[in-house]
Amino acid sequence: MKSPPEGDPTRPVAPAQGPGAAATPSGSEPEHDLATDPASVSRRKVLAMATVGVGGCLGVGLAVPALRMLAHPAGRAIVTTPREPLDLGSADLVPAGGAPIKLAVIATTVRDAWTSARDVPLGAAWVRRDGDRLFALSATCPHLGCAIGWDDTRGRFACPCHDSAFAVSGERITGPAERGLDPLPIVVEGGRLKLTWMRFRAGIANREPA
Repeated sequence: MKSPPEGDPTRPVAPAQGPGAAATPSGSEPEHDLATDPASVSRRKVLAMATVGVGGCLGVGLAVPALRMLAHPAGRAIVTTPREPLDLGSADLVPAGGAPIKLAVIATTVRDAWTSARDVPLGAAWVRRDGDRLFALSATCPHLGCAIGWDDTRGRFACPCHDSAFAVSGERITGPAERGLDPLPIVVEGGRLKLTWMRFRAGIANREPA
């Protein structure tokens, strides 16, 4: 039987021979290599980018509460100032008509959202007695927060940082301080000095709690 001449479309084409040739089953389309197929590569890139984006969003979402937890345990601001009056010692420490006495203000217990601490120094107060009346002033300068001292020679309070001066009553005399010394509530209970500690914002003329 004669074979159709070369060039005849009915002539069967012999499969490619050689070491690099791959056999293709009869009646099926050639298989595509998914590793190098452009469409497959593009899909993989899109999926990879989407995964990274979702992971990044989750990471940020988890990081924000974590940072917030570090800044404020249990999501609450830390409490550093007790609300109850503090015992400064015997009322006999402050003689009537004498110069102001500087007394340390120490909280027996300070609690925050997680822990508590004992005997925490909060600051100091200048206390004086005029007859039967007691007066207390914060020893913190209202200008920039330096420690106020007593100038016994001049009979007035003085700030060593910026030379502000205050009368024994706490009124500002001179210097850059925007206001006078901050008064603090104090009473005598059972022969003991009881002072309510407060902090005020520095650097402003109005007296505002810190």
